[in-house]
Amino acid sequence: MRPFRLLVAVLVALAVSTPAAAQFGKIKETINKKSDPKPVSAGAPADGGMVVLTPEVVDRLLAGGKAAQAEREKAAKEDTPYGRYVRAKAAYDVAQPKCGAAQVTWGQRAAADEKLLNRYSALLDKAMAAQQKGDMAGYEAGTYEALGVIDPSCAVKDPKQPDNFYDAQRATEERANQEKVRATGFTDREYGLASDRVIAILTGADVPGGASPSEKSAVSAKDPELKSLYGLRDAQAERIAKQVPPPDPTPAPAPVQAQAPTAAPAVNQCMVNNVQAHEAKIKALGDRGAAAQQAGNTQLMMAIADSIMQIQMAGCNK
Repeated sequence: MRPFRLLVAVLVALAVSTPAAAQFGKIKETINKKSDPKPVSAGAPADGGMVVLTPEVVDRLLAGGKAAQAEREKAAKEDTPYGRYVRAKAAYDVAQPKCGAAQVTWGQRAAADEKLLNRYSALLDKAMAAQQKGDMAGYEAGTYEALGVIDPSCAVKDPKQPDNFYDAQRATEERANQEKVRATGFTDREYGLASDRVIAILTGADVPGGASPSEKSAVSAKDPELKSLYGLRDAQAERIAKQVPPPDPTPAPAPVQAQAPTAAPAVNQCMVNNVQAHEAKIKALGDRGAAAQQAGNTQLMMAIADSIMQIQMAGCNK
């Protein structure tokens, strides 16, 4: 019985000691895991509240901005009410300065080219005739056709915004945001944290948690591109500005005083002569200008008023 009892005791001891050893191994493994830091991707908020700005992080932010802008441009090219409106609005904005410049010289050109003025007047007559018949679509079409004589840019219409424009705009921004996240590899929160730090450094504001010299260097290396991305300054405009030579420090010559005291009466007489020579045309233009004002067509009214003034002043400033 003693050998049997001794064998039982040994078996029991082995049975108890094996789980204890295994348990001790698990405890040791847990301790090791807690002591080893988790690997953190470059720039990720390791402390849960800050993204370190490295050259790689800055490049990823720029890549995200480019991807988002590319998605916006893609939406603008699509054959949708939103896309068509964005393209038409861009064309109108480009045309406006050209039209304004053409209107400045229109009176002179009209006074010097009778055929051009007659063509313009005929189109105005056509527009006014449509208005008198209650044909407002014909009136609008004729008005823009007349403005096109001044310059084709003046015939570019300001497009009507579609009813669902803001919904479509929000959907486009959501698409752009998804492309931004895909290109950067950041979450929205990480992108926001990194962007806040970049903007603070660019604008000289206080940086949350402070900014290290390496972070400032990484941002400074891409200063123009980052300011363009965040709307702080257009990078292309800055490059062009750097190419503009500084102003000539030489003082401008003093203005020459008028020598002929009879200049004003001469100009007045010239204007009177022009009015008498073009009385019928000026009266017709005045009637059309009044009609345009009543119709609320300010652009046409201003163009007609400028035409009358230029006819009156033609050759009087020599």
